[in-house]
Amino acid sequence: MIRHFSALCKTIFDNFSDEAIFNNAKEGFHYYDEKCPNCGAYEKLSPYGGYFRNLVSYKDGMIVESRVCPPRFECASCGTTHALLPDILIPYSPYSLRFMLTVLTAYFERNTTVAAVCERFGIAISTLYSWKERLLEHKELIIGMLESIKESALAFLRSLTGAACISDHLRSFFHRHAFSFMQRPSTQRHGAAHTNMVPPRPFPPPHAFGMDY
Repeated sequence: MIRHFSALCKTIFDNFSDEAIFNNAKEGFHYYDEKCPNCGAYEKLSPYGGYFRNLVSYKDGMIVESRVCPPRFECASCGTTHALLPDILIPYSPYSLRFMLTVLTAYFERNTTVAAVCERFGIAISTLYSWKERLLEHKELIIGMLESIKESALAFLRSLTGAACISDHLRSFFHRHAFSFMQRPSTQRHGAAHTNMVPPRPFPPPHAFGMDY
């Protein structure tokens, strides 16, 4: 996969839906300047269709379900194909990064019961506890064991979501550990194959997206 880190921040979260953030990141991706994640060759990627995946997000107090289509790219050097995943997406999960962080913030605020949090967000209690465990593990990886002991999970979440650029932290985490923040452990090395593949098709040139390159 190709992880694309943009400029997520509180202002972006406040003003755009996760689907809009995904689409903006997809349209702004300069594939012709990128290197292949497999062989490292530059300027060898070309559009190679895409696949559909569900996206569960949270905006203005409501659960929003949509379908997005991450594009795929083929490397002319080694022949491998790679899906583009902007940082609003969690690899191999239908839940957006914003959704997970919102759920965990509600849990650690301790203003209501675990059952009420899960009912509000439509998730199982076991899912919440697995996210909690993952957050605490990744929190330690980000700020170190000693600092992690000092800083509460809620303070960490508020610091992360209030950062000037959340993407900087996500990029640093990915490059240091070779898997994504909040990615499920069982998919960090070997993930399930993508489904609902779209047949390869030519993509429009970058200027057709209406973006300034």
